[in-house]
Amino acid sequence: MDSQASRSSQQVTPKTLSVIAAAVTEFLGKKIQIRSARMLQAPYAVARWARQGRVTVQTSHNITQRGRGL
Repeated sequence: MDSQASRSSQQVTPKTLSVIAAAVTEFLGKKIQIRSARMLQAPYAVARWARQGRVTVQTSHNITQRGRGL
């Protein structure tokens, strides 16, 4: 498979972006704008330490403190 064909098959389609935007808008209750999106290869191979670092950062966000509590 040439690089152009593989690159185009991995792009996020406008339809997918609109579905994601609609879902996030519904969840947050306000219109959002997607600035960028990219496909990740499956299975997404990430070092365990990097994955745990991301988990730590994401769980450190206190959403209720910012007035967005669920």
